[in-house]
Amino acid sequence: MGYGGFSQRLICLLWICIFIGMSKTSKCSQIRPILINFGDLNSDTGGILAVTGLPIGLPLGITFLPQFVPFALDVQVRTFIRFRNRSRELFSMGESLNTSYLTPYLESLGPNFTNGANFAVSGSSTLPRYVPFTLDVQVSQFLRFRTRSPQLIQKGYKDLISEENFKNGLYIFDIGQNDLAGSFTHLSYAQVIEKIPSFIAEIKYAIWNTYQHGGKKFWVHNTGPLGCLPQKLATATKNASDFDEHGCIKSFNDAAKTFNEQLRVMCEELRSQMKDATIVYVDIFAIKYDLITNSAKYGTISLPFLLHIEFQVLD
Repeated sequence: MGYGGFSQRLICLLWICIFIGMSKTSKCSQIRPILINFGDLNSDTGGILAVTGLPIGLPLGITFLPQFVPFALDVQVRTFIRFRNRSRELFSMGESLNTSYLTPYLESLGPNFTNGANFAVSGSSTLPRYVPFTLDVQVSQFLRFRTRSPQLIQKGYKDLISEENFKNGLYIFDIGQNDLAGSFTHLSYAQVIEKIPSFIAEIKYAIWNTYQHGGKKFWVHNTGPLGCLPQKLATATKNASDFDEHGCIKSFNDAAKTFNEQLRVMCEELRSQMKDATIVYVDIFAIKYDLITNSAKYGTISLPFLLHIEFQVLD
């Protein structure tokens, strides 16, 4: 079946089940499904731009939206659904949710949060706490947003999320890559492995915190193949023994796998503790590794600017 073949099909099925369930709930109760996202660059839909005011020239985020913009979580989700089975029906099913693109929580110009909010900011990590914009800070922002939204709705404000919608939302966590990458800049492989439980503990705490404030549906991404990122390959040593058969840095990918296994175990533990919650663990590593190592199978695109390899093979 190939690397990650079973997990990819399983993920596809889980996407269908979750979204069909949310769609049915919406049709019966007329409640619009929402997404609440926490994470880093992999799911940042513009938070870093709102924070820093950094200009991004054409065409990123403007002329190619929604097809090529790398910050759009919605784009990754829809492209992922289409790619896993090459099925137009699956793509249409995602479209049938009728959800617009997620607005960054920090965006002050014309925000619309009726379909959810994105707290992800590029460069974010799980540690250290209290430093913008780590996972703990993102969850704190969410809690304030969750408290204020129903209050403001009662005062007549629009484009916010109701109490009922918060309870029915899908809460997405995609973070940890920067913790590993940052650790490798000053620690040995063994020391990085020793730090992983502390990263996992922060994610677990964040999910618990969200659960205690009404979240019941959780979508947890593991981290991708860090050793395949061009940024890491460009600064790697030239020792052939450091690379796997596909040219990726073995130690970085091994650390990512260790992180992912501990994250998977954490999800199992939370399922046994949160009896009324649904927790889906998503094997992003398998998906991205397959896309990177079998890119010829999926085709390429030609653009007038350099994209991260993950996005070169997505559409």
